[in-house]
Amino acid sequence: MPSANPQCNPLTQDPEIRQCFQSLPAYVQETIHQSGVEITSKQQLQQCADHLMKK
Repeated sequence: MPSANPQCNPLTQDPEIRQCFQSLPAYVQETIHQSGVEITSKQQLQQCADHLMKK
C-alpha cells in the first residue's frame, strides 16, 4: 500500500531520486506507484525500473 504521508516518500522528497523517477517511461512510473513499493535510494529505483522494462 502506498505511503500515506508523501512528505516521507523519497520519490517526492529526494531531488535526485525524483529526477530519475520522472525520466522513466510513464508505464514504469505508474507501475511503481501502483505497486506501493517504497523506494529509498536511486540505486533501488534503477533496479526496479530495469526489472520492469525487461518484461
